[in-house]
Amino acid sequence: MPLRNTPSLRPGAHLAARAVPLAIRCGTAVAGAARALVDREGRLIPLSLLAGAVCSAAVGVGAAQAISAPPDTLPISEVKPGMKGYGLTVFSGTTPEKFDVEVISTLRNFRPNQDLILIKTQHPRLEVARTVAGMSGSPIYVNGKMIGAYAYGWLFGAEAIAGVTPIKSMLDELARPLPRGIAPKGGGPLPAPVSAVHGGAAPHAAAAPARLRSGRGFVGAVDAYDLAGHAGQIAARVAPTIAPPESTSLARASTPVMLGGLGGTSLRIASDLLGPMGLDPLQAGGGSSANPEPSAPTRYVDGGAIGVELVRGDISAMGIGTVTRVSGDKLVAFGHPMMNGGVTNLPTAIARVHWILASQNRSFKIGEAVRSVGTLVNDRQAAIVVDSAAKAPIFPMRIQIEGVEGAPHPTWNVDVAHDQFMAPAFVAMAVGNAVEATTAERRDMTWRATSQLKIGRYGTVSLVDFGAGNGTPLSSDDFVRSRLVRAMGALLNNPWEDVSIERVDTRVKVTFDREVVLLRGAKVLEPEIDAGAPARIRLDLQPHHGAIESRVIEVPVPRELAGGQVDIELAPGYEVERPMATPNNVAELVAMLPHQTYDAESVVATFRLRENGAAYRGQVASRLPPGAMDTLRPSSTSDAPETFGAQVQVPVSLKRFLVGKDTVSVTVRPILR
Repeated sequence: MPLRNTPSLRPGAHLAARAVPLAIRCGTAVAGAARALVDREGRLIPLSLLAGAVCSAAVGVGAAQAISAPPDTLPISEVKPGMKGYGLTVFSGTTPEKFDVEVISTLRNFRPNQDLILIKTQHPRLEVARTVAGMSGSPIYVNGKMIGAYAYGWLFGAEAIAGVTPIKSMLDELARPLPRGIAPKGGGPLPAPVSAVHGGAAPHAAAAPARLRSGRGFVGAVDAYDLAGHAGQIAARVAPTIAPPESTSLARASTPVMLGGLGGTSLRIASDLLGPMGLDPLQAGGGSSANPEPSAPTRYVDGGAIGVELVRGDISAMGIGTVTRVSGDKLVAFGHPMMNGGVTNLPTAIARVHWILASQNRSFKIGEAVRSVGTLVNDRQAAIVVDSAAKAPIFPMRIQIEGVEGAPHPTWNVDVAHDQFMAPAFVAMAVGNAVEATTAERRDMTWRATSQLKIGRYGTVSLVDFGAGNGTPLSSDDFVRSRLVRAMGALLNNPWEDVSIERVDTRVKVTFDREVVLLRGAKVLEPEIDAGAPARIRLDLQPHHGAIESRVIEVPVPRELAGGQVDIELAPGYEVERPMATPNNVAELVAMLPHQTYDAESVVATFRLRENGAAYRGQVASRLPPGAMDTLRPSSTSDAPETFGAQVQVPVSLKRFLVGKDTVSVTVRPILR
């Protein structure tokens, strides 16, 4: 599907609506995964940052505009110690309940230009659970007027004390203008390229367009994407925003993420990848948001539960928290950021709370999505902002496992949020989890995964991953560095234009045999050869079971190497990179992705030539005549060809995976004249 212009959110139009006074809502309310973390000394922390923040859309311009306080809100200057009121949250189900509150005091300048109201909460369940992860965003009322959102709390404390973010700070976040096309109403995949948005021509292919990237982008060579490295980069960026000010005793914030359908290895990987970002994966269950029950609520209400769906279907991941205030199609929630990522574009859902699980360490709500509604569009210090009329981009993924006789669930289907980091992360977990659950065998195994990655405007790319083991079941670990994940990460984090992933289909073929041979040795059959004659090399291959096998391969040697010695390196095809030019646009990147290495079931013979090679603007010259580089090297610009030592690479199919390397030498007789 081609990228296209999408309707803007007309920030000016909905800003006017935000100033309209609203009646206090006491309807359905559900709390979610707002959780507070505290160290063992009982220090105050933000409760929930809502799961899965992602900034994946092009960023616009405009300064935030504060709005006047609606008459049904109470300014912080009028909030005094001893005042009593109530809050709204969901303790179980989808109906919000009241809990009593009493104002203790106000902490001035708690966050930059933001105060914090301290309250004491009273409710039979809160007497047991005290502060609860998932209540963040619960609206608090005094004298019948909203003062803010339950957002911070102490754990390991003897009292149910919480911190409230003033509603004025949250409404200021709601008033921020959004970029054009950030959340397409019609469900389009992504905003148009920058050139289309501004009405200009596309930029030169070799130059990156001047567009703002999200804070979740990967920093590094586009063809060297690494998921674990990407996670580390995001964690380093997020740490200052979720860490407490140095002058306070606050602890770092984190957000519970409800995971469903994942096995042990995938849960561990989720924790390793998401934990350092302030997200706290918890094994829970999956909801039915894509196919909601008729009785499921259809709209958000003040005090209701809201979730951000990172993946849904046969596996699920959702952060859940509470809605503070609905204003037309927009709403604010949480009273603090999820990861302070700014503009974002993630699917949201109305949620159901099953129960509040009380704990001395920390209490939290456990829940699930019941109906997909809207898009998370902004993630700021005082609140997260959701547009219930917008539709976030997602893509479907289908995983088919073959070769496992009697497997009860060989086909897996999921929808994944279209995000620079979350998409490759949950694709890795989805494939690994499906294979782990379907092929839970502790015996020899070989697998081959073929993935069809459909890219908007650029067609479909076929990628092959493989592996073999000796009694260790397959898991998500095998897919974190897969070609599929690296290709998806490279595409979504490219520096040139927004790319739409339209769907992914992965077929995994499994055989219960270790189809691997070990290279035990290599020998040149003729140590000296005539100029132009091939080098004949015998490979001694040790299969996993059985006797050593011998295989003779021929490697052509050019005549110009006459009179010298040629060193031939032998290595598995999956470890040998082809000489390729650094891509300068998405088209070159797409063309490169399937061909970065040789056939995984081959051996590649490599030897050096006397000349140099060069790569420039997508083209590779494997051999250049003497003096050619002086001609190609420009004198007035740094845009010069990349040079490398010319070499010959000869792949030979083995139909099995090779392990091991070796080097042999052959002498080429001189040409007698």
